Amino acid sequence: MKRKTVQLLLAGAVIICFFAASALPLSAVGPGDINWDKPGSLVERITGQGPVEAVPPELEGYGVKLTGKKGMLTGYQLPEGWKKAIGDVKRIVLLNSGSLVHDPATVLNAKIFEKMTGVSVELIEMRDELLWPKTLSVAMAKSTDVDLFYIDRGMMDIPHLSAPGWIYPVDVLYPPEAQKLFSEGVLMSMRGIRGKFYATPLSLWSEYLFYRPSWLEKAGVEVPETWQELVVASKKLDDWASANLGPGYSGMVCSIGDPDSVYRLWTMITYAKDELIVKEGKISIDPEVWKLFTDLWVKGGTSKESIEYRWPDAPEVFAKGKAGLIIAGSVFMKNFGNPEFAGAIQGDWVVKPAPAWKGIGIRGRSLGEPDTWAINPFIAPEKKAAAMLWLDFFRSYQGQFNELYVEGNESSMKIVYDHPVIKAEVEFPDVRSVAVANHMGETFPPQAPEVLEMFKEYLHRVVMGEMDPDTALEKLEADIDLMQ
Repeated sequence: MKRKTVQLLLAGAVIICFFAASALPLSAVGPGDINWDKPGSLVERITGQGPVEAVPPELEGYGVKLTGKKGMLTGYQLPEGWKKAIGDVKRIVLLNSGSLVHDPATVLNAKIFEKMTGVSVELIEMRDELLWPKTLSVAMAKSTDVDLFYIDRGMMDIPHLSAPGWIYPVDVLYPPEAQKLFSEGVLMSMRGIRGKFYATPLSLWSEYLFYRPSWLEKAGVEVPETWQELVVASKKLDDWASANLGPGYSGMVCSIGDPDSVYRLWTMITYAKDELIVKEGKISIDPEVWKLFTDLWVKGGTSKESIEYRWPDAPEVFAKGKAGLIIAGSVFMKNFGNPEFAGAIQGDWVVKPAPAWKGIGIRGRSLGEPDTWAINPFIAPEKKAAAMLWLDFFRSYQGQFNELYVEGNESSMKIVYDHPVIKAEVEFPDVRSVAVANHMGETFPPQAPEVLEMFKEYLHRVVMGEMDPDTALEKLEADIDLMQ
């Protein structure tokens, strides 16, 4: 009986060991297998610069025509250990903001990444307004259907997603020497509420002042240098346009039809004053900023139709020659120069850094918040490793050069603006570099999206004449206080 008992115990032990062993992977794979400082240091790896070459047919895809166009096709180096880290991963799935037809640099970089790693990239095109609810639903369900979430409001969305652990921290990609490559505003936008990094830059959306010189000359208006001067100048232009061009023309247009557009304009005016919006962990509205914001309509010449315009709509109005001034993003430096998009204003538009605040004098101050991707924390370790390689490549000199040179978005990496091809061939490089150097950012509390909806509502009431600015601010602040 003792012998049989021993045999049974040994057999049980073997079975237990077998199942325990089979429950473990044959080899540990994941981000921990990657040595980000080899070959060479991390900074050396990601700042390598290859020649600017014509795109071959094999780097074309997603229905976007790239063959023959130029871009930086080499330069970045994969870190040591990446093959072991990703195991047998052959595909990663990413959300993308909008159609890839409008994102040629994303397409080019994706095809380069596929060629380097053998990992195919499935980019799911989604309308902007669907990105956030889709991201939340996937994260809350702990789904593994999507590997990387598209984040276009880093200062709001990253704190919201990082607090419950719905995105994966990537501090390892940002040692102190790597942080020096980016402005503090950009870095702040990618941090969560615990101060950790949760993303890397895809493209940067700076805001600028565009104007029609012919309109300013005919209306006897000087180019506004400050936000206060912009209010006065837009009113004079609006009066001139009404008298000489008729209905349908306005002194200025802005996109404030969606919360994100309101958010960008609100932050850039606040930052021009050298102030932050979040104070002691709560969202606050500077009364002088609110007055200036509303004065663009109450005292200025900005069109009331702006409340219906989403981010691409107001630039289309300007491109058709219907306005003399606009605050718009960097991609329109390329678009306004395209006769197919802006035939009515060819040879009659100029761009300057965003206005300063009177008495502060910092021009080009806008939101240093890049569009980016963040990693789904519920995917397998080897998928996390592949996703981190994607982030590492996209924030590299090569990736950021292509965003600026191929697509016209700003580069988050400051030194890209020193490249001779950028200086010679990209639109307004000196204007761009001023904005990137002066970017600001901060970490917003999780209730920020709801605050923005309130801000938009009361702003629209003021624009439509339903409420005076002082009353609107009082009610807005009371509503925000109930949430904080």
